[in-house]
Amino acid sequence: MTPTKQSPPCVYFCNFPHLRTTCSRGPCFDVLCAQRQHLKCESSERSSSLYTARAAGGKPVCCLPTVGPRDPVRQCLPCCPLPSPQLPVPGSRLCLYEDGSELTADRFCSIPDGAELVLLTTGQTWQGCVLVTPEGRREASGTGVFQKPHAGLIQAARQLLSDERAPLRQKLLADLLHTVSENIAAETRDEDPPWFEGLEARFRNKSGYLRYSCESRIRSYLREVTSCASLVGGEAQEEYQRIVGAMCRKLQEARYHGSYFDRGAKAGGRLCTPEGWFSCQGPFDVDDCASRHSINPYSNRESRVLFSTWNLDHIIEKRRTVVPTLAAAVRGAQGREVDWEYFYGLLFTSENLKLVHIACHKKTTHHRRCDPSRLYRARAAPRRKRPARKRP
Repeated sequence: MTPTKQSPPCVYFCNFPHLRTTCSRGPCFDVLCAQRQHLKCESSERSSSLYTARAAGGKPVCCLPTVGPRDPVRQCLPCCPLPSPQLPVPGSRLCLYEDGSELTADRFCSIPDGAELVLLTTGQTWQGCVLVTPEGRREASGTGVFQKPHAGLIQAARQLLSDERAPLRQKLLADLLHTVSENIAAETRDEDPPWFEGLEARFRNKSGYLRYSCESRIRSYLREVTSCASLVGGEAQEEYQRIVGAMCRKLQEARYHGSYFDRGAKAGGRLCTPEGWFSCQGPFDVDDCASRHSINPYSNRESRVLFSTWNLDHIIEKRRTVVPTLAAAVRGAQGREVDWEYFYGLLFTSENLKLVHIACHKKTTHHRRCDPSRLYRARAAPRRKRPARKRP
């Protein structure tokens, strides 16, 4: 990791072993490195932790926790003069790695175990590490130092990968290149030409292509339903085709639910975050994905291609259950009206569709059935005729 302008600062991890010296008050550390080490005090029988810090030009302070009946209470005492520091850099400063806030001698006593520190020299800055989660949230504060990787880093990683022969290192370098080549914010072909490699020229933006991709999947489901008209015959086949026609018109009005893959769609109509992150919804027989699979097909070409292997899986199976049940309902209607909108929801909407990673796509029989109480529309109750009033 590098700061915004200068060469990489020194990053230190608390609890990291460091040079130990001894003074009249007990053991202490080189304070400029601002590191910690758990040790047993030579003047006490109990184990304690010694913390040391010194601001530029200030006096070193030793912070020795004393164990009380419930919680430890830190007592900060002045420390004896230390030997000459290992890093005698005038104007050096300590900052928290997470948010870039500068540490003083007083504040150093209160930072938690495991905190990561950055040692800065004159002219260096550190604004904190900014991470973007799969849900699109920005974690930690800062101004996005690492949002756009330096071209030199990408070139160096590519050179290392071309010369590397060890499979594990090849995998690590390939993963690094995959991550740093992401361009999530870009939307048009002009902004991210590599993303559109292999696609027809008519696709000018990412959302448009992914919307088309989703529409294509839904259209394929409609073709399967249409091809099953042979499952019914005679007058029933005519009714089946009428129902398919009604479904087709509704799909056209809904634009084949292409909004499911469109990050620019309204929240209720898409399956991703506004940044384009999709999360696996897990196999048909569980509520969540145990592996926490996620992907952003908007990020780079490789993710776009990999996303095509994700499935819109029917919880109640389309071919084995939904379509045969629809055909049977048409054949056995006997004057009743088939509730085709119920079947429409099962075939084409997120009511019965789950977006799943290929590893979570179970191809075994689902053993799920359609609701028998919803196959037909309820008949309207006949209105009672009011008895005619006799005129006086």
